[in-house]
Amino acid sequence: MESHKRTELVNRLMEEANLMMGVLEKAMAGERIEKSQPAMHGTHHPHEPYSLEDEHKSWGTILRALTEIQTALDQIEQSERQRIEK
Repeated sequence: MESHKRTELVNRLMEEANLMMGVLEKAMAGERIEKSQPAMHGTHHPHEPYSLEDEHKSWGTILRALTEIQTALDQIEQSERQRIEK
């Protein structure tokens, strides 16, 4: 695969991670507002092990890993260019 294709794929994944983190941040803000208001009649909040914070943290982990991958791909691309120039 060409280096620009690899970079493009990683960039698209990083955009997705940033997008998901933004969406989750808005959802967490809404959740905080909802929790601060008195419960409405019939409102049901299931007690599940799932949390938006955990999902947000996971996307952050993915984003950091992709950043490391991007750095490594940049180093590989530089090495490839140097090898071709010789």
